[in-house]
Amino acid sequence: MCFANFTHEAPMDEDVLEKSYIPFQCLVINTLNQFNVAGISTAQYQILDVLVASGSRTTKELAALRGISQSGTSKLTKRLLDKKYIVQNRSDIDRRCYDISITSAGREFLNRAEKFRKEIMVVIKTALSEQEVAAFAGLCGKIVAATAHGREKE
Repeated sequence: MCFANFTHEAPMDEDVLEKSYIPFQCLVINTLNQFNVAGISTAQYQILDVLVASGSRTTKELAALRGISQSGTSKLTKRLLDKKYIVQNRSDIDRRCYDISITSAGREFLNRAEKFRKEIMVVIKTALSEQEVAAFAGLCGKIVAATAHGREKE
């Protein structure tokens, strides 16, 4: 079903969005699965991104930045520790805390992710006109904003 023949000339009936979206969703999932052999979640990816951008952070600081509990952050960082994408070192300032830092393996993962992102951008820019890219970007932003807004209400 995911890779059935699909044309842009689908009749405008009630389920045209679904008929258009399903092949797109399959493409995205297939591409993400090919990339994400490391088994890192989006939330874990974001932790790596924060660490590379701002340097080492404590679990408490990461929790505050992510808007989740410290225990939730600890669960997220466990897999990153297991993969050796981060390290924990006892804080020089407060011996009860640990500073979490990204490792070279974590940086390599982010570099692969950036390469993947650039490849997807090439696909989008090749498939769409400049005007369509602008519209697509606006629609992506609108969907993300609506999703983020919905999560704030939970």
